[in-house]
Amino acid sequence: MNNIIKSVNLIYYSPTGTSRKIARAIGDGLKVNDLTESDITFKNNEINVFQENSLTVFVAPVYGGRIPPQFFERLGEINGNSAMCVVVVVYGNRHYDDALLELKNEVLKRGFRPIAAATFIGEHSFSRKNMPVAAGRPDHYDIGMAEHFGKEVIDKINTVANPGELYVQGNFPYKEIKPKQPVAPQSTDACCSCGLCIPACPTHAIYMDDENNIITDTDTCTLCCACVKICPNGARIFDTPFTKFLYENFSERKNPEFYF
Repeated sequence: MNNIIKSVNLIYYSPTGTSRKIARAIGDGLKVNDLTESDITFKNNEINVFQENSLTVFVAPVYGGRIPPQFFERLGEINGNSAMCVVVVVYGNRHYDDALLELKNEVLKRGFRPIAAATFIGEHSFSRKNMPVAAGRPDHYDIGMAEHFGKEVIDKINTVANPGELYVQGNFPYKEIKPKQPVAPQSTDACCSCGLCIPACPTHAIYMDDENNIITDTDTCTLCCACVKICPNGARIFDTPFTKFLYENFSERKNPEFYF
């Protein structure tokens, strides 16, 4: 272990598990004994103290080219205490647009010093078997690249005494967040009311009514499609023409990008 970083914090928001996989792989590459995870998918951040000699890895998914607001809400009123951090976004093979810049700027406001950044690819929330979009990602190659990124982060910390301002791709003002349409995944007749989709929803948009029907609040749903991916019977669907658009235009494999 190097003489600068004594502990590592992993903080991630991961409704479908892709950001979690990347966060843990980066943690493996950092090779530290004192590593703490804070999964903010369903609850607020539990790491309250950030020592100056710690490194925090923030990993967030990309929704429509931006960071989901739930990520920042669940970070809470944290103060980085000038500790170093790494910012990472996971997107569905289209593009991350302004999300990485947004994440970098937001952690700066919270008192952290971003020293590295990366983008990784995860299976798109709207991917379907007949129209796959980055299906199965992050795959073995992505996980290996995430571990390699962690090793490069430590190398930078050990070799660069005074890192300058970190550049990442993106534009400000950020890409406009368009009003969400009143749509959400729905249950089909194949639904057996097992209820697995209810705790899988990070915004608690799904519930069971008095007649054991699965109901989805379209206003609360963020279209992460965690419920679709966890359903054992394939009884949750989100039928959107955007899946065909993604499949026809963004099926070519994209690779991770590193910023130092």
